[in-house]
Amino acid sequence: MTVNDNPLVSAGLTADGVVVTWKDGGKAHFHAIWLRHSPGFPEAKRPAGPGGRFPHDANTRPAQAQLTADGHLSLEWTDGRRSEHDAEWLRQHDYDTIAVSQRRRPVLPWSAADTSEHTEFDYASLAEGDQARLPLCEHLLDHGVALLRNVPTEANTITIVANWLGHVPANLYADDATQPAIGNVRVDPSVTVATNMCHFLGPHTDTCWRQTLSGLVLLHCLQSHPEGGRSIVVDGFSVARRLREQDEAAFDLLSRIPLNFGSKVDDRDDWRVLGRVISVAADGELEGIRYNGNSIGQLELPAELIEPVYRALETFESILYDKTLWWQPLLQPGDLLIVDNHRVLHGRDAFDPGAGERHLQTCAVDRDDFHNRYRRIAKQLGDPAWDQHLTAGVI
Repeated sequence: MTVNDNPLVSAGLTADGVVVTWKDGGKAHFHAIWLRHSPGFPEAKRPAGPGGRFPHDANTRPAQAQLTADGHLSLEWTDGRRSEHDAEWLRQHDYDTIAVSQRRRPVLPWSAADTSEHTEFDYASLAEGDQARLPLCEHLLDHGVALLRNVPTEANTITIVANWLGHVPANLYADDATQPAIGNVRVDPSVTVATNMCHFLGPHTDTCWRQTLSGLVLLHCLQSHPEGGRSIVVDGFSVARRLREQDEAAFDLLSRIPLNFGSKVDDRDDWRVLGRVISVAADGELEGIRYNGNSIGQLELPAELIEPVYRALETFESILYDKTLWWQPLLQPGDLLIVDNHRVLHGRDAFDPGAGERHLQTCAVDRDDFHNRYRRIAKQLGDPAWDQHLTAGVI
């Protein structure tokens, strides 16, 4: 058992479980079947038997509840078994709605006016180690975007930064077999991908035509265009929150009705997926954004939903294209932009390739692995926030 800084002071039986009170006054009710699934119950971690992993037996319930000398919960069950449950573990896993919401890391929506030097981080400082990188991780969790300055402009430096944050998967658009994680963003008439063209790219999330979107997306500027190509960065959670305030019916449709997303590249690729524009948790909290207007296919919905869904998309885009929400940094050589692709949309202004070149390198980091990396670093450094619930992303 763990060190008990907040012991239980009372425990009593209910018709379907146990109710407990901690020293600090907190109270909680735990169902019997939930306690049987917890680590304190004998055989809870063993493989499932013939009856399955979660057999329901109304006759197997706590018959007696006591507290240990250290203030943990001790139960005697009707079948004669005994279990002991760590008080702090119970507190950390209290499933009351309010308790769960208090353990969720707050999401901080932002608009262009909110961006500041706090969004910027210096490469040399980050290179010192995990302690220096913890604030970067926290900023990405809270805001979904960060801008690194003074990153060396040698090609492929981007993977050094990416590996600080988590696992770096192969890049679908890698053009160098020796660097499979890196894609080069520059005008290339031989490549029929919008990224490698020079026209305006509206704010979007990458790879929204895949079941699992890219996690963190990194863009490292090696050469900036002298006139255009300014980046566009928009907080999708701000867009979704405003949509919910202005048109709750539109929000409901886009968070409930899956749409066709797809991407065809010549005769080679044909990506297709059904996905919701807005992902929400069971309690209605925002989890993720999946959006690229160019990737939404023809709607295949009941007739009565066609016009309402198109109107909802129009309203969503009217908010998305409100430039008061846009942060538009002009990336210079040595700048490296990081966005949480499950929340923050990005794009770029058009530019004239005849006036100069623009060259960025891009790669991604698995979002789950980034969260795991953050928890490990925060826990090692004694940050109590390491155990908070983080947004699940696009679901």
